[in-house]
Amino acid sequence: MRINWLSVSVLLFLLGTRPLALVHAQELTDPLIQIGSPGNLYSEILDEERKFWIHLPESYSASVDITYPVIYLLDGEQLLGGLAAIQQFYSFFRIPEMIVVGISNDTNRTRDLTPTVVASRHDSEVEASGGAPEFRAFLTKELIPHIDSTYSTSAHRVLIGHSFAGLFAIDTLVGQADLFTHYVALDPSLDWDDGKWLKQALEKLDSAQLAGHSLFLAISNEIIRFSDTLTFETVDSDSSRFSLGVRSAKKFVEVQEKLHNDLSFASKFYDQDIHGSIPLVGMRDGLVDIYDFWELKRPSLYNDPDTPTETILSLIRDQSQAREEGMGYPLPMELDLLEMLGQFYADVGQTTKAKGVLALASTYYPLVSSLHGTLVDLCAELKDETCAREHAIIADSLSGASTYQDKVDSVFGDSN
Repeated sequence: MRINWLSVSVLLFLLGTRPLALVHAQELTDPLIQIGSPGNLYSEILDEERKFWIHLPESYSASVDITYPVIYLLDGEQLLGGLAAIQQFYSFFRIPEMIVVGISNDTNRTRDLTPTVVASRHDSEVEASGGAPEFRAFLTKELIPHIDSTYSTSAHRVLIGHSFAGLFAIDTLVGQADLFTHYVALDPSLDWDDGKWLKQALEKLDSAQLAGHSLFLAISNEIIRFSDTLTFETVDSDSSRFSLGVRSAKKFVEVQEKLHNDLSFASKFYDQDIHGSIPLVGMRDGLVDIYDFWELKRPSLYNDPDTPTETILSLIRDQSQAREEGMGYPLPMELDLLEMLGQFYADVGQTTKAKGVLALASTYYPLVSSLHGTLVDLCAELKDETCAREHAIIADSLSGASTYQDKVDSVFGDSN
């Protein structure tokens, strides 16, 4: 058998690094990342106009029957650019394509994102606070239904928040967990209300049932801003208000790790990042942690032409099953990747394996005419008339032509 080593090297690159190169092979007309489209929604609950931005996946099309998970990003006016960059470089490889709703919190931020009313914080007066229940009602009853009715969304949602917004994220997990599937809290202000809220939250988490939900907690190294002797390990020895935020986060981690509430929980201390710099790395790590099932497993087996067909098919089924379990709804391996695998095996002369891969792909994507068309050619090469005619009928019915049935007749003769 003559092996096309160019195809092998391309497969090694695409499976070993990023399928993004394949999926987005079209010529770019604008090399800059396009970040979001603005939107407005009047909230009856808050009695005010609310701003947001919608950042759609590159493959998004309202005419295609595909639903996308949704990230709700608080402080969208500040963080959407960073999250868009993360999506650009990590989608397909480590995380799924997702719709992002960047919610503006540039006015009344403290009011909207804090769970209880306080008169002061860190010796400074607080004008308005404790509006988190109303803001959450806005999300629940107005914004999320608006997004779901306008875009092709799934029920799989992620909430990301930084600082006060991280506090809001955990408060939502504690009080209304089913509103989102996953939560990413970036250096949340867990010292709110001098620790009273944290005490109550941990008590509620103790009795909560959070199976199917996850929380990623990112903690910045604010210690270096007030001490050159304390460390994350020794900060509990300090009792000043400067260390209260870090100490509160540590307490949350220590308590949650001992609870049996079935929450999938991960935390990370970033010794090289402070409060203002943690959002970028925290968003990336949080999403990669949530979607640890997404990355292609065992790429060396796909790359090896000697891997048996059934092993390849089992890998594809397992990958698709893992995604379905992780996402909560069927979400198979990307069509582009499956087509590329089929083409690779055809290029190296393994027509039976190519047919097996694309036949499996056709069960995941039954309405793609080009997929059935390729199977017509592979079946014809294998002298499998029944297979060729079956896929020719489907391909032609989807395309509204008789091209493939005519092709089969030219190979096997008129079936009539």
